[in-house]
Amino acid sequence: MREACYAHCGDRDRRQSASGREAEQEGGTSVQRQLRVMVLDTSPTSRKILEVILHREGHQVACFDDSLEALHFLSRHGSADLFFLSLELPRMDGFDVLKYLRGEPHFHSMVPIALLGERDGILVRLKARLAGAQQIVRKPLVQRQIVALVSEYPCRRASPQEANQRRGDLTCDDGEAASNLRKD
Repeated sequence: MREACYAHCGDRDRRQSASGREAEQEGGTSVQRQLRVMVLDTSPTSRKILEVILHREGHQVACFDDSLEALHFLSRHGSADLFFLSLELPRMDGFDVLKYLRGEPHFHSMVPIALLGERDGILVRLKARLAGAQQIVRKPLVQRQIVALVSEYPCRRASPQEANQRRGDLTCDDGEAASNLRKD
């Protein structure tokens, strides 16, 4: 059976990280809430890497290799907090998925993160930003980069106004694209 439901993914890992979080709470340290994360990528390796990293951090993860299946899942189970997606997908590419999400008000609180290949240049990065990606991650995936990115996510969902404002801001964490835009 496909492990696509947030509620059933990583039960063992969540229990282990929950016991670690309880120990942190006793020491007075603040605890980050569990996020719902969706991964949409045709690469089984990338999906598995993200799934393992995010489960170890105590988050719920649903992985897909088909964009239409992922969108159907979102419509049935509700919006994810973070959405890692590749831009090169069959049937409906990542740019089209980003545009669709931007056009649906109930998905505005979700933070789309584009996964780019090593060879993708500044134009692909800019196109991803314009389509609605709020963050860019380049492959190969690095654990500390993913953990840092996820830990920066606010402990609350953004309002639709905040999400639209972030979506329109091209300077978010993509200094190279923003500096190239300012030069022109």
